[in-house]
Amino acid sequence: MQNKIESLYKETLKIRLFEENLIKLFSDGKITGTTHTCIGQESNAVGIASLLKKDDCILSNHRCHGHFLAHTNQYVGLLKEILGEEDGVCSGIGGSQHLFYQKIFYSNGILGGNMPMATGLSFANKMKKNNKLVCLFIGDGSFGEGNIYESLNFISVFKLPILIVVEDNGIAQTTETKNTIANKIEKITASFKIETSILNYPDAYDIYTKSKKIINKARKGYAQIIVIKSARIGPHSKGDDTRSIKQLNLIKKKDPLIKIKKKIKSKEKIKKINLDVINEINKIFNFKSQSYSNRKVSLQNKKNLILIDNPLKTFDGKRFGELINHFFHIIAKKNKKILFFGEDIVDPYGGAFKITKNLKNLYKNQVFSTPISESTIVGMSSGLAIEGYRPIVEIMFGDFLSLAFDQILNNLSKFYYMYNQSITLPLIIRTPMGGGRGYGPTHSQSLEKFFYGMHGINIYSLNPFFPLEKIYEEAFQNINPNLIIENKIQYNFILDDLNNSKYKSLNTKNDIKNFITNMSLSNYEDDCRTIICHGGASSAVINFAYDDFIETENSSRIIILSKLNTLNIEEIKKNISDKGPIIITEESYKSFGLGSEIITTLIEDEKFKGRNYMRISSKEGVIPSSKSKEEDFLLSAKTINKKVYNND
Repeated sequence: MQNKIESLYKETLKIRLFEENLIKLFSDGKITGTTHTCIGQESNAVGIASLLKKDDCILSNHRCHGHFLAHTNQYVGLLKEILGEEDGVCSGIGGSQHLFYQKIFYSNGILGGNMPMATGLSFANKMKKNNKLVCLFIGDGSFGEGNIYESLNFISVFKLPILIVVEDNGIAQTTETKNTIANKIEKITASFKIETSILNYPDAYDIYTKSKKIINKARKGYAQIIVIKSARIGPHSKGDDTRSIKQLNLIKKKDPLIKIKKKIKSKEKIKKINLDVINEINKIFNFKSQSYSNRKVSLQNKKNLILIDNPLKTFDGKRFGELINHFFHIIAKKNKKILFFGEDIVDPYGGAFKITKNLKNLYKNQVFSTPISESTIVGMSSGLAIEGYRPIVEIMFGDFLSLAFDQILNNLSKFYYMYNQSITLPLIIRTPMGGGRGYGPTHSQSLEKFFYGMHGINIYSLNPFFPLEKIYEEAFQNINPNLIIENKIQYNFILDDLNNSKYKSLNTKNDIKNFITNMSLSNYEDDCRTIICHGGASSAVINFAYDDFIETENSSRIIILSKLNTLNIEEIKKNISDKGPIIITEESYKSFGLGSEIITTLIEDEKFKGRNYMRISSKEGVIPSSKSKEEDFLLSAKTINKKVYNND
């Protein structure tokens, strides 16, 4: 027992002195930015980590140093990271709050933001039956965040093997959490039927002895929560503590480091441990003489390659939406790592537009109907992708992507770069966009413009004219996550119509490598204008171009983009007609949209400066439910005709 107490005391003290030295470096102006020390809460990390296996995974928050050090022992790597050094654990990108180590540690600075990721990692462990445990550290302030409640519900419903440690220090940045949370944490978690234990101001040895059985239960698949009443002795970050001296003195009396120190019987042993730790810390902080290797993991994406034959070869349906469904059946059968998640996607419903119809009946271990929790469904997919799965998440309507925006922006799109380029996220978020069905203001929007400028996410736009299997082949190989947009109206596109006179008259060329479809009614010899579009707008553009050719014999060059981010602007330039205006159409309203980006980029090129440009889109405003008003509101062949011939 004494050996264990001494070991836990030494580790707690080492983290304490590390944090105190960090504060000094800030005071000396050697560190910029911010840091959130765990002074007073080191025991939580040390006690819990002492019970975990080396390949178990810890996820943490902005106050992550103690958790990181207790589980990885990478003191030099962390110090160099906080100093912004290239050889820090995340090459100086992550800094104090965004840490990663060998897929056994992740932290992020958004409060509660990585709980969906932890949910996904634990889901992967359950699927693999590998006996690994995910341990998530969150603070009591996290219980003001919606992600927490979505994920707790998800964890309970799917019975996931996870340990959640709530460090309840009673205060957010400066506000006491009793003034911001309506109920006790253990009462909140009880409503999710997750067993919750409370430890009151324990030292590391208390946590070690009292958490053994709890952690064993979690590992066996019974989610567990430990609420540790904690004493945050330090400020929120560097020097923003508004608590009184009296309050701080009361908190210091609960210091678990003092408590565990009293359990060591030999004063000589305490002196030796103290001296050893001081020497170790001095050596670590002599950072100029320290070397550290943060070698990036070699990411072999070729192993993710999923080659799929043209689904049309075995397709006996009629509509484009049915082809997507048929394609999903093919890939589900081909690769058991492909998983489907979404609301109401299982049979007999099969999703709002029947795109997942009959998948659950045939591939029951790969298809999961989820709670109505867009943020967690999307965030969870990251954990699954990191662990080698290929999740395809359906968001029932594109409008609902707004509910997952934080997860996409502050988590998924950043993970590869933030975590030392050592993980891949070839996950897919697919969703129907657009109007035309009378669904009204919140079920008819085209929101893709809000994702165009987001670094670290690939955006594709399906249409019946480009082979969808090529989009999915690339998406499954991508390092970063993918958003695939489908158009509600085009679900009903009759594929046999591609053989009628209208489509046969179009000379169509698919540039598979660059995800571009080119069409011309003059065999690319005498096109008087270029119209660029994507997705559902392609139908309106083709209808306009065909009718206009019949009536005026004016041929349009049509460029249909199947990849929107990143835009391959150089390939777009190669396909633009040598004469006439360049028109960009989109179903969304044109302000700050695709047309603005393409035109701005083109006019930066001397070759295109003298050309005339036009943006044609749906109207700006709230999309009406009324059929006649919606038709007047949305982009159509009629709209394009009016704008092109100035008849509006």
